[in-house]
Amino acid sequence: MSDNESHADDTESVGAESTPEDPPDSRSGEDGEDGEPEASTPPTTHLNRRSVLKGVGLGALALVVVGSGAVGIRAATNGVFDSGEGTPYDLWTQWQSERGVGGIVAAGVLAANPHNIQPWTFVVGTDSIDLYADPTRAMPIMDSDGRERMVGFGCAIENMAIAARARGLVAEVTPLPDANAGHIAHLALQPGVVPSTQDRALAEAIGLRHSNRGPYASRSVSETALSTLTSDSPGLGEPTPDVVWITDTDRRRALGEMYVRATQSIIDDTPMSEESFAWFRNDRSDIDRHRDGLTLDGQGMAPAMLAAAKVLPAQSRSSGDAFWLKSTRDVHTATATAYGILRVPDVANPQSRLAGGRLIQHIHLAATAQGIAMQHMNQITERIARDAALRQPDEYGPQWSHVIGIPQDEGLVSLRIGYPERAAEPSPRRALSDVTRTA
Repeated sequence: MSDNESHADDTESVGAESTPEDPPDSRSGEDGEDGEPEASTPPTTHLNRRSVLKGVGLGALALVVVGSGAVGIRAATNGVFDSGEGTPYDLWTQWQSERGVGGIVAAGVLAANPHNIQPWTFVVGTDSIDLYADPTRAMPIMDSDGRERMVGFGCAIENMAIAARARGLVAEVTPLPDANAGHIAHLALQPGVVPSTQDRALAEAIGLRHSNRGPYASRSVSETALSTLTSDSPGLGEPTPDVVWITDTDRRRALGEMYVRATQSIIDDTPMSEESFAWFRNDRSDIDRHRDGLTLDGQGMAPAMLAAAKVLPAQSRSSGDAFWLKSTRDVHTATATAYGILRVPDVANPQSRLAGGRLIQHIHLAATAQGIAMQHMNQITERIARDAALRQPDEYGPQWSHVIGIPQDEGLVSLRIGYPERAAEPSPRRALSDVTRTA
């Protein structure tokens, strides 16, 4: 999930010579014990405001006009001064103030999901929630086999289950409860026990969890810290999923190279590139209107670069693809201290996908509570599914299986993890009134 949100979840504007921090025009794709530092770290680029503006083509004159005239107007109207603020973002800070079942649904809306398409509808009763798929919100080319979308539903289920426990309730989850393929799950809410400290910590993390696409520090996440991310994760569903951590240098390097190649393959596949680009919201007006999709704020850029990117006019899909590829190569894979592969008995099984989604959401919340960053990275499995849909040779499956050490049909989705160099920004979310109806 490229949020997700594989994903959940889960551009280049100045040419091939730019650094990984160059501001995008379109898209890209939310404390454990200390480990030993990595042997090497990627170079750090130190930029001042003048070099930022020159690097993005505004030149020295922009130093005079930023804050006034046309540049100042675009800065004001395109969210330079209010990143992550306003009604599209209110739910992140206000979800816990929602009373009754509405607060639990609000937690579900904040779950990771592929490209932040928010593919759900919630039917709310006095003591129940039914989760349905919204057929208008899907990515049939990028997510050819639908796994990321189903994982996103699992993420929403886990958020709601955690929010319920924090409110002293138990959410009894029945996945795929009837013959209606669009009816994803039924949650029956019943009085439970007093919430534990862990319940409260995970619930608190719901509003703080964001996909972090920025650079991660060289400090590694220890094996002990990784193991705590999957502890205390009861009732995720059957069959029970688990996570395979890729921490050794050789396999991380091999997996990183595969991510870069798969990103290039997606870029070269015009329908995949076009579908992904359609969910990018470059302007603040787009964010306010749609309240979904990927944004400049979510690309993990340094503040100065982000501001410069927002001042510039929106550019092309091809420039966005170039930035995504560069970020995958020079930031995402270069700074990942570990990768996680969600393992299930059968990636084609819908219930396995839901259970895997619940686990990856649980890991993300537990990581957030410990100050650890995470990003869904699913380019490889997206290409595996795309090759299968086109009935062409599987370019990535055999190598993917060899590197991760498990059969190809057991590797559901994947992520990178590490300690962040800077905080991630929230993604926009639709209003509860847009995604709920009364039973």
